[in-house]
Amino acid sequence: MKRGVLFTGLLSIVILWCIWNGQPLAVHAEIASDDAFEGVTWEKIIEDDIEGPRGVVQSMCATEDYIICIENFEDSVEKPDIIKAYYRNDTDAYGNKVEKYSLAKRVVERSYEHGNGMAYNPNTGEIAVALYTHLSPENRGCIFLMDSKTLSYKGKVKIADDYNILGIGYDGENDRYIIQTNVDGGYSFKILDNQFQVIEDLGEYIGTSKGNNFQDLCVSGDYIINFPLTLGLGIGDFINVYSISRRALVSCPQLDFNLGNVTSDEPESICELEPGVFAAVVNMDYADGSRKFGIYRTMVPYNFPAAKVEEEDQDELTPSENVSADGENIEIAEPDETENSSGDDQAPEEENTSFLDAALQLMKTTYSMKSIMKAALVIFFALDTILVIYLKVLSVRRKRKRKLERAKRERQRIQQHIRATYGE
Repeated sequence: MKRGVLFTGLLSIVILWCIWNGQPLAVHAEIASDDAFEGVTWEKIIEDDIEGPRGVVQSMCATEDYIICIENFEDSVEKPDIIKAYYRNDTDAYGNKVEKYSLAKRVVERSYEHGNGMAYNPNTGEIAVALYTHLSPENRGCIFLMDSKTLSYKGKVKIADDYNILGIGYDGENDRYIIQTNVDGGYSFKILDNQFQVIEDLGEYIGTSKGNNFQDLCVSGDYIINFPLTLGLGIGDFINVYSISRRALVSCPQLDFNLGNVTSDEPESICELEPGVFAAVVNMDYADGSRKFGIYRTMVPYNFPAAKVEEEDQDELTPSENVSADGENIEIAEPDETENSSGDDQAPEEENTSFLDAALQLMKTTYSMKSIMKAALVIFFALDTILVIYLKVLSVRRKRKRKLERAKRERQRIQQHIRATYGE
């Protein structure tokens, strides 16, 4: 019996290893090159009023349902800031039809200091807010946490005592955050784990870019992307692209938002909506004296895994083949599981029989029955665990396939719209 349990356990590990390694789950989709933002076309998707007389929209992030912004109403802890959420899709979180990009929520609760950066973590449902300043001394080096559904304040986390956090992005592939310090920390990039502990310093970047300061950042694969502060310099708008692995600024192309009748503008924050589709928020002063902010969208060259996408296309176009393919995957596992139930148990079965006979001859002691039941439960639990993990693996694969397919369709739709609007 012990040999049977041991063999089944070893075979279960082999099956699990085959599931995980037979068809790699990693989908290495990424921005095509360092120069991906060179010459891109930006499309305005949202424009709204800046409400405060000295207000500035400082940061932005995207959740599954919303595009969320913080307007720093005033650099004061007494005046609460304005948080706005716009529908990201044409349905809300409950499937009800809504107007895409229309205002969904407006929350005025508290001051987020300068509110210079935002990063959404889908695993926790929290938005991390980088303050940049510490108008209250106890907030130096802190990050505030916001609930992504209610947009309400949840608490704060202390990162450091000797610098403030200028910008923050969430790296979903590695479940970690990347921050940029203010000038006190040399504008350095640092990697935090999912508990906001600093685990790696990527070095200082003071004096490496256009302008004299930095705005909020986002993370996409190996790249950290942010805007340099060039307001008032008369040199236009730029975007910085840093490589994490190379620890260097790899490109800094100039941008053109086609702003029209705007006397001054300031790009503040950027986030990734879909693979290769980015949104930027820009503050604008119009010639008529009005002050607004716009959210602009662009699409950059992107490397989708061709082989995977072809398989996804086949899955979408031929559901019967999709079932067949999944069936084949399941059939690969089922013979092994069948062997578990037949091949494994044949050898232990004789042992079980003789063991039961002996147990019966010894008045079917409770100890023997408990031992058999315990061993059987271990086997069934192991097989059930493998089945659950396998189904989870299939679910993750399908979700990633659907996400990549949606991203491709969205890119095609955006490209058609941009061509129709702006021409080639």
